[in-house]
Amino acid sequence: MNKKLAMMGLGVAVGSMMLVTSVYAGVGDAPGYEAFKSAFKQTAAVDNVTRQVNVTLQDNGKPLLNVKTTIKSDRSDQAGSAQVVVDNGTEVQTVNLYNQDGKQIVKTDTSDVYKVINHDDSSRTFRELEGSNHAPDPQAVQEVENVVDALVGNLKNYVTMDEAPGDVKEIHFKLDGSQIPPVVNTIGSLVLEHGTAESMKHPAPAKADTLGIDVGTLRNSLPQLANDIKMDAVAVNATIDADNHITNQTAEIHISGTDAQGAAHEVVLNMDMTLSSVNSTVPDKVDLSGKQIETVQANDLHHKRWGAAQ
Repeated sequence: MNKKLAMMGLGVAVGSMMLVTSVYAGVGDAPGYEAFKSAFKQTAAVDNVTRQVNVTLQDNGKPLLNVKTTIKSDRSDQAGSAQVVVDNGTEVQTVNLYNQDGKQIVKTDTSDVYKVINHDDSSRTFRELEGSNHAPDPQAVQEVENVVDALVGNLKNYVTMDEAPGDVKEIHFKLDGSQIPPVVNTIGSLVLEHGTAESMKHPAPAKADTLGIDVGTLRNSLPQLANDIKMDAVAVNATIDADNHITNQTAEIHISGTDAQGAAHEVVLNMDMTLSSVNSTVPDKVDLSGKQIETVQANDLHHKRWGAAQ
């Protein structure tokens, strides 16, 4: 079920990835790193917030994908809403998701039907909306930090910080070419190669099996890199406000490689994430009275996806 909505939530996923990557880009007493790490932890702990995440993808200068995501969450009430607009150049999909009154609801712009998901503890589709009531284990968090720090600890020297009026901090992180550690390039290449192989091996489920979301069209719009994959450049910029929250973060990643036919690709991924309405966000709700409703079993969706892949 989570993977069916992976393309829809691309903005969220990429935003989270870049936050973690840049947070753990250095160790020690580097001022820029320490400031960003502190702000990341405090921002992640916010229970009520609106997040706007925009992601664009280009291949050889041609726009492939534009994803605009707005997430409103209120963990105190276990409530949340999201609107995801995905444009692949030929088709625009809009999906609205709601977590309200103990119900998880999905509505696409191509249907009048509101799908209410009946799920058990194994379904985690909406946890990104409602957050988690369980605090992470401090020891586990520290262990993860230690492992990542050991892998890329010397990158702390690339994290810089500028002071701005109003106790605002500007964080900058940039790597080009040989500055990018081999371990980062290796992991990135493996992820991209595995994703391409899985995409070619397993066809995307039909719309009927994906809550009406056209996963196949989205998947086909992505570059199918297969060989010589490498990360050529990474740049991350962030703004930290006086309350130690990351209010804006941008990232740009340049990736090159060839497809199965040997054609060269220069892929550019851009992400912009904005934080707003801290402690004043009210998630959107939908009144289901008089609406067309369809109840969907989360386990059925999960088994359809993985049953086809076995």
